Amino acid sequence: MKISSKARIGLALMFSAMVLIAASIGWANAQVSIAVQQRRHTGEIASALNDMRLVSFEYLLNRRERARLQEKAVWGRLEALLSQPTDGDDTTVRTLAELRANLEASHHLFLEVDPMQASGGANDEIQRRFETQLSNRLLILQQRGLVDAAQLIEDAGARIDDTQRRVVVVTAWGLALMALITGSAVWLFRRDVLKPISQLEQATREIAAGNWTFELNASANDELGEMARCFDAMTRALRDSFTRIERSNRELVSLNSELESFSYSVSHDLRSPLRSMDGFSLALLEDYGDKLDDEARDSLQRIRGASQRMGRLIDEILGLARVTRAELRLQEVDLSAMAREIAADLSRTQPERHVRWEIEDGIRAQADRELIRIALQNLLDNAWKFTGKTADALIQVGQRYEDGHRNCFVSDNGAGFDMAYAERLFGAFQRLHHESDFPGTGVGLAIVHRVFRRHGWPLWAKAALGTGATFFFRIQENTDERREQSHPAG
Repeated sequence: MKISSKARIGLALMFSAMVLIAASIGWANAQVSIAVQQRRHTGEIASALNDMRLVSFEYLLNRRERARLQEKAVWGRLEALLSQPTDGDDTTVRTLAELRANLEASHHLFLEVDPMQASGGANDEIQRRFETQLSNRLLILQQRGLVDAAQLIEDAGARIDDTQRRVVVVTAWGLALMALITGSAVWLFRRDVLKPISQLEQATREIAAGNWTFELNASANDELGEMARCFDAMTRALRDSFTRIERSNRELVSLNSELESFSYSVSHDLRSPLRSMDGFSLALLEDYGDKLDDEARDSLQRIRGASQRMGRLIDEILGLARVTRAELRLQEVDLSAMAREIAADLSRTQPERHVRWEIEDGIRAQADRELIRIALQNLLDNAWKFTGKTADALIQVGQRYEDGHRNCFVSDNGAGFDMAYAERLFGAFQRLHHESDFPGTGVGLAIVHRVFRRHGWPLWAKAALGTGATFFFRIQENTDERREQSHPAG
């Protein structure tokens, strides 16, 4: 059964219990109201009976006409009270009927009493005895009426007490039912909701810890059971995927190893003939240069330049491959100090140049020291190279905060480039200047781009022809590669 269906059933039962309690309270209130009305009505009858008894005593003692008139008025009040409908049980109805009969009999007896007093003689003695019997009978009937009225009052009180006891019993049973429903709901909630959620939480911890064989094996047919089965299906799919990824990684490691061996072999095999070409060309120039014409000597120089350029290309390709395969070892790196070291080395290579360096202090980042040095070396090499024809050369290294991000930059006022070709800037062997103007292989910025991409740092440039170029990189501490390495499948 679905959890939503169980919740609806629980709510229906709880609502039914509340309706039952409300109905019992309403019924009890009605019963108490009826009993209170009955007791009030009976009290009025008892009060009228007491008045009737006093009037009867007064009449029997004094035989005054005023007492007869009072008795008539009291009897009229009693008739009105007795004629009112009364809701009660059989005992109450029977007692009320007896009360009505006694009162009617007492009224008739009262009317039979002679209003004239006896004057003497035997007949008068008989008359007095008869009236005494009538008076005694009248008082007995009125006394019975008072007893019946007291009984009715007692019955009304008992009815109120019984109704209250029923209210207490029904309320207690209703509360017990609500407690049972609440307890059952809590038990079902713990069994069908909290326990599966706890199992799902444990499953997520197991998966996060790398236990991809963990499964819930849920048998429930509710929403959480379906979620658990979907979770098991997801873990199985992920397990299969990571198995394939692991197999691919092993194959990739093997291919990389073979590629590295191939690259070493190719570079070694290529370097030997290139060195031979360069060496024999140099020997020809030294030994037979005076015997060769200018065109032959120029051809040999071109052969030497091409072989040397080929050697540099091989070195750059191997360097690009090493940057791509190198494992990141993150640590705190002082980029400002590193930039000053590189600037000092560049200044020593060409002491005749006068370049103004502006390197900001305090630029630090979590990075791989070796790879970042390679990237920074290439950026500063380019800035040094492209300011070679600038009179007042300026190279800047700094950082700025924009929109909550820390952007570092390497800027120069050298040759610059046309931003229309910016998409070619970070591709391997892509050059925006002719080699005769600024020598190079076109691999340096590709290496820079790969180093920063390994760190998860975006790289972009802004430039204009003749005014210099600025390369920006955004330092982000939580890099994608670090997250991948910490992942259980990484």
